[in-house]
Amino acid sequence: MQTRLTDAIRDTAAGEEAESILRRCVHCGFCNATCPTYILSGNELEGPRGRIYLIKNLLEGDPVSNRTRAHLDHCLGCRACETTCPSGVRFHRLADIGRELIASGEQRPLWDRWRRRLIARFFDNSLPLRFSIAVGRRLRPILPARLKRLLPSVASRWPESEGATTVLLHDGCVQPVLAPSTNLAASRVLRRRGIGSRRVSGCCGAMAYHLDELPRARRQIRRNIDQWSPLLENSAGLVVTASGCAAFLKDYGALCRDDPDYAERADRIAHSIRDLGEFLSPLDPGPGTRPVGQVALHVPCTLKNALQGGDRLRTLLVASGWALADSGDGDQCCGSAGAYSLLHRNTSRRLRNAKLDVLGADSVERIVTANIGCQMHLSAGTDVPVQHWVEVWDEIEDRIQAQGSSSH
Repeated sequence: MQTRLTDAIRDTAAGEEAESILRRCVHCGFCNATCPTYILSGNELEGPRGRIYLIKNLLEGDPVSNRTRAHLDHCLGCRACETTCPSGVRFHRLADIGRELIASGEQRPLWDRWRRRLIARFFDNSLPLRFSIAVGRRLRPILPARLKRLLPSVASRWPESEGATTVLLHDGCVQPVLAPSTNLAASRVLRRRGIGSRRVSGCCGAMAYHLDELPRARRQIRRNIDQWSPLLENSAGLVVTASGCAAFLKDYGALCRDDPDYAERADRIAHSIRDLGEFLSPLDPGPGTRPVGQVALHVPCTLKNALQGGDRLRTLLVASGWALADSGDGDQCCGSAGAYSLLHRNTSRRLRNAKLDVLGADSVERIVTANIGCQMHLSAGTDVPVQHWVEVWDEIEDRIQAQGSSSH
């Protein structure tokens, strides 16, 4: 793809990266075949190839229009297009550069700016979020059954532990409020393997960044780097149980490369991210023991496309005797995508309904996933319990341990 970038961006790091990405694109359109919004609409500008042209036009000096902004906003960021591109186009990085151009251009309408600002602040482990959950618990007896299931249980005390190896366990912002049981289960699973965990908190910055709250996102990123870098000196890595956070943390090096005070430490954090599954080997539940009932595994886009960990997780669970439903999970996004389900409700619900159909939600006992956003989004659309897979793994290990104790 030929480019004529403006003088203002051509010789910058972002401009050089964008030009390199654009020149890889050969206009083949294979990306459209896996893009959820293109599949739903059939609109070229709702697919990666069309969005690439829109970003190219911005880089070449076109003003930011409402039309361009709308089509780029409608991207889920699932990165399915990257898995089918024969030329290796890193669309998500080009989209990030486009996002920064949009944020620096003509301002959004006032109502849009305010709703994005409110969402970014509400879901940052904020007092309003925690207050809303507390009120929901008080009103639990009169709430509909589906809303009751969305309310988290009260978290028990965090069991930090020492071990021959210690890892940092990322607590994030939404997960400790909406699903505190996830990292509690992860810490117990690690402890059984002699691995200590140390809790580190702090929003990764993904929510604010993808809502065009870029100054807020940069503050969150820098704060995390300042707080976590000294702790990494004596740890075996940063374990992140929310794949959406892990994918964004993996991009810290690219996001901070122009910041001389943070670039090196950001890159180190990006390379320290560890998947919980890396510490686990298949379970042996023992003869005659059924480890878990019929379960549908939902592999989040961030785990599958950004972290390339979906196949590893499926293999680990199957080798441990899990009865995984043959759902043919496919490549389509569930429609959660951070704040997407709040900003683009119709599209998000259509994708969720399609995903629940593919998962066979009517015929399984549970759905397990690896990302808090997907977990809450899917839970809102089905009566089947949706959990993080490590919670079920923890249950199985407890059962195996109890059986071992009783046999002695």
